[in-house]
This record gives sequence, structure tokens and C-alpha cells, in this order.
Amino acid sequence: MKYEILGEIRVHGVSGVVTPRTRKTETLLAVLLAKTNQMVTSDQLLNEIWGEDPPSRANDALYVYISQLRKVLRGSGHHAAIVTRPRGYTILTDAGDLDADEFRRLAHLGQQLRRAGQFFPAAQTLRRALRLWGGPAFSGLIDSPVVYAYATLLNELRIECLEQLMEIELTLGGHREIVGQLSALITEQPLREKLYQYLMLALHRSDRRAEALAVFHTARQRLDMEIGIEPCQALRDLHQHILQDRDLGSSMLVSPLAAAS
Repeated sequence: MKYEILGEIRVHGVSGVVTPRTRKTETLLAVLLAKTNQMVTSDQLLNEIWGEDPPSRANDALYVYISQLRKVLRGSGHHAAIVTRPRGYTILTDAGDLDADEFRRLAHLGQQLRRAGQFFPAAQTLRRALRLWGGPAFSGLIDSPVVYAYATLLNELRIECLEQLMEIELTLGGHREIVGQLSALITEQPLREKLYQYLMLALHRSDRRAEALAVFHTARQRLDMEIGIEPCQALRDLHQHILQDRDLGSSMLVSPLAAAS
């Protein structure tokens, strides 16, 4: 049994791929997977599904949704995923069953390899981790506070993973290849100053100095307009180095911005 939450919520089993059939069932599965192998009390589930205004027969409805979810899982060929506890329910998973767990394992391994200076295997490992994603965690489901909090954590880890991969690519001399990806990431995350630094550095190394300087001005305008702050010191220093057309280093072993300090 495999569960996907890095994108659309899906269940893979011996009988194929299934998805929850209703929004409430989807939320129920999402909450249980956010707390995999932990008991979630019935009261917690009621709050996650209905908030502070549950219907008068919410406990009966919860029982129905649990039954529906079990039917969905049986449709994928699994019969014992959800265990009834005295005060609630637990969804059981093994190592590797949940794509988010596999992503976090690979991301951590990639970080370790990067710190050890093993840049090629680190990049390969981080790419493997990122390929597990098919969209926002839990398809952007925000009905449940527990799911929203876990999705926010996972989405942040994804961006950190991407930033580390971009840093490694710059360290390995792949500046020309990542310009487009960095531009797309900035569109997705317009307040991440590190992404602007990496794009400026990649453009400068690609002999596109004017575009690198334009990126700084874009960053300054966005940061001022959105949150009323100036770019960070590292970004301002990099801007000055590019203005002076200084050699920022073609090969770095730790951080591509180290040579700019």
C-alpha cells in the first residue's frame, strides 16, 4: 500500500489507484495520514472535519465516513489500514508507504551529502526527492488545521530542497542550465531572497550582467511593495560586486555566495 500526499491525495494498492470520493472523506484520510501511526481521537477528527460547529449527529456521521474510507481502501486491495482505538482511529503505514516520509528521508540524505562535499550524489538525491512532488501537499487542502500545518511544513521543506539543489548546481558550474528554473521559482516564491541571489549569480556567470542587475531591482521593488523592507545585506553586496563586474568565482565547494563576501 502506497499513499501520495505530495499533490493529489491518492492510494496505490494491488488493485490499482483510488482516491477519496467526497470532500469529508478526503479530509478524514488527510488528517489520518498527517498523523500516520498515531491515534487521532474522535473529538479531534470532529474538529478537523467540521470545525467549531459540528452537526448534531456528528459522531454518527464520522462513523459513516470511516466506513466509507475503509471501503475506498479495500477497493485498492487493502483491508486493515485503519485501526479502531478506544478513543479514536489510527492509519498504519510502514517505512516507504507514504511519499512525504520518503521525500523527507531523501531530502535529509541530500543535505548530509552536500555538507560532506559530495555534490554530484547530493544533487542526484535531491532530484529524486523533488520528483516525488506532483503539486502542493494535500492538493492545497486547507479545511483541516492539522493538514494545513503539515502541508505548510512539507511545502517549506520542498522550497528549501530546491534552494539547496540550485546552490549545488551553481557550485558544479551549471549556472546556464538553472536560469529558467530559478526564474520560475521566483514567480512561485517572490519573497525568497536567496532565490534572487542565485539567479543574479547564474546570470552574471552566463555573461548576462544587465539582466542580473535587473533582477536586483525587481527584488527591491517586490520586497518594498509586499512587506516594506530593503533587500538583505547579502543581496546588496552581490549587487555591488556585479556592478563592479568582479569575478564571483567559477567554482565553490560550500556556498556559491561565499566568494561574494
